Amino acid sequence: MDTESQATTPGQDTTPYIRFAIDQLTRDEEVRGSRIYPEVRPEDDEDDYPVDRIVHDNGLGYMAQEQRTQQRMSQQIPRKPLRQSSTPLAKAPAPMATTQPYNPHYQSQQHRQQQSPSPRRSEDDVFLAHTQHAPLHFLPAILRPFWLGTFIFLCILMLAALIFSAIYSNRNGGNGLWDYNAFGDNRYFVFEYLPTLVGMLLLLWLIQVQVAVQRLIPFISMASDSFHKRSEAVFLRLYPMQFVWPNFEHIRSGHPGVGAFFIISWLFTWTIPLLASAFNVRYDLGRSVWRWVAVQGVIWTVVVLYIILIIALLYLLIFLILNPTGLKWDPRSLADIVSLLERSNNLTDYNGSETFEKADWHLVSNRADRIGYWTTTKRPSDVFYGIGEEGAGIRRFSVQEGRITEKGAERTNSAPAQGNDFTIRTDIRNPSVRLRFLPWYLKDTSVIAWIVIAAVLLIAFLVVSFVNDAVRFGFLPQVFARTGADGFSASNFLYSFIPALIANFLFLALLSLDYSLRVLQPYIALSSKGGATAEASLLVDYACRLPFSVTLAALDNRHWQTAILSFVSLTSSTLPVLAGGCFWTQYWSSGDVVRVSAELAGYYALCFFLALYGLSLLALIPGRRRAALPHRSNTLAEIISWVYQSPILADRAFSRPQTKPELVARLMGTTYAERTWAQSALSLVRPSRNDLRGEEAAEPALGDKTRKERKNEKHNSYTDPHKIRYGFGIHVGRDGLEHLGIDRVHRGGERSGRELVIWEEQQHSKRKSWTSQA
Repeated sequence: MDTESQATTPGQDTTPYIRFAIDQLTRDEEVRGSRIYPEVRPEDDEDDYPVDRIVHDNGLGYMAQEQRTQQRMSQQIPRKPLRQSSTPLAKAPAPMATTQPYNPHYQSQQHRQQQSPSPRRSEDDVFLAHTQHAPLHFLPAILRPFWLGTFIFLCILMLAALIFSAIYSNRNGGNGLWDYNAFGDNRYFVFEYLPTLVGMLLLLWLIQVQVAVQRLIPFISMASDSFHKRSEAVFLRLYPMQFVWPNFEHIRSGHPGVGAFFIISWLFTWTIPLLASAFNVRYDLGRSVWRWVAVQGVIWTVVVLYIILIIALLYLLIFLILNPTGLKWDPRSLADIVSLLERSNNLTDYNGSETFEKADWHLVSNRADRIGYWTTTKRPSDVFYGIGEEGAGIRRFSVQEGRITEKGAERTNSAPAQGNDFTIRTDIRNPSVRLRFLPWYLKDTSVIAWIVIAAVLLIAFLVVSFVNDAVRFGFLPQVFARTGADGFSASNFLYSFIPALIANFLFLALLSLDYSLRVLQPYIALSSKGGATAEASLLVDYACRLPFSVTLAALDNRHWQTAILSFVSLTSSTLPVLAGGCFWTQYWSSGDVVRVSAELAGYYALCFFLALYGLSLLALIPGRRRAALPHRSNTLAEIISWVYQSPILADRAFSRPQTKPELVARLMGTTYAERTWAQSALSLVRPSRNDLRGEEAAEPALGDKTRKERKNEKHNSYTDPHKIRYGFGIHVGRDGLEHLGIDRVHRGGERSGRELVIWEEQQHSKRKSWTSQA
């Protein structure tokens, strides 16, 4: 628990304040609003000691509410005299570090055996699900009935247009749809570019629906009554990282209908190359004119895929209406996940999980965690929200040598900790463990291979296209070019479907790279030298943002990789449209020959976007080392492994936020909460960094500041929300031991000498322990 004071006042007893902090952590004595506990406490209850609040609330309204509650409580419950201590807390001795191997698996099991609560204690104070509260059924806007219904309606319109085209084209023995005028005219655009363009827009919308559903399903599972679904919830991926292959994980996790939706959504990607080859021309002998016709086999295949998608979307709509999500707001960022763990009682089961390998996660399996409102048997009127295990005991804290530590520390022996001693862990300093995981397609050899392959293919494509004007004058199709009664032509199908299929693969591949970096970007920021502010790390939600919004947000946060790749991945959606429509089998009457020609406007645009695609791969080179983690970080269990012992759980910012704006305001300061409506609307597409720059610009130059001002500035860097920096590295956990995960880079007061050790800083400064100078 972080206090605002930076040093202990000599001669003043700090025990009451430390005990007050413990109460704030355990919430045994927390009273907020109208919650009143009229029962009489036993005289020997050591947790009952009222003290006045000494922590400044930075304008968030805690102090006034607390004082009103204290006054109301004083009228109903007699306050016991404060226990005094005649001896102030001794100054903590210098850290004494010992280095020894660390076995998280053994210690985790040892911890469960040694620290399991006694039956009586567990029976007296355990988590109970609170069912009398309002239902938790938050849905992101894109999944709400109106917008999901709108998407279904648009798919039905597209389906109706395809069916009409297929039937109308086949009337009167295949009379066709429209007269063919000229190569590359407006009608050519309508039949060769427009269907694929509309289909791509629907696919982009569908991808956003998939992204939203994927991050909701783990919480829907935890809110269900099925033990199997809840046990699988923490292992479901929150954010997509690849779109080339279908996603089957929801089928085996107890959601076969949702799993079928993801498989059908993947099959729907095949409609893009099919739409590119859905229309052709045929010569009408009776009227001596070329006519646009629908390719019956292709277009009815697309119709079937649209029908299946609509059925899956209708099922998804009903599923989301009937099943509570267990959420108060959209869990888009790391901060949202951390806020759910503030009072969680299942964190001790994750001991050592920050260095788990893929085969080790069974150690935290067979759980039945729930999300929702909770009470405890000891405080039935104290209702709180988060993730917990029903029937398990609450977390408890104690004071050891003037420091607050959580009971249940994973000690390798039963000897109590003395002073500031702790064990130096060698595993989290080992590069083979610390940098163990990175998606295979983002590793050095893979990235170099992508760049070389893209460069070679792009150069070959341009050379073949423009040498001897091959594109302008065309080339022989090498396949049968005649159009059959059903509108099918082998030549047009080959040179429409295959280019669109290759371009669609390129689009999905780059989208996979883009989303992988979006998911890893918070950790890249946290692992950089000096860490990052909450706005650029904990609150980053690139994986959940709409296509153009993520580019603006990344630019504002100076995350250039994400900005470049998100923009190019959006523009690469034009590749299947252009590639599927620019090649055309044309009859040249001058030479009485059929040649495959390129529609030059579309072909030049295709070359430009292909060159942009190839150049964007260079953005994969820098900064990937900071994305390397001991294991993947895309499920609830994997994210919990970074914070289960982090002091960040005790920060005021994550203490019972009631709304997402309140959480953001605590992390970014009151300036965020005081923004105008126009600034709030602007934040829909970009963060609020500019809202804070006004204050920063008004600060005096460093050279003009007095020593007191510089001291106050340093103090504010520890306490002012928008100046606090967070990092990913080695920190001292709430159990007094070393852990790898997310925490503040600097903490004031007694922990000011125990700053977070970030990997890059450790490598450059060779800092190996807390006794070394950073």
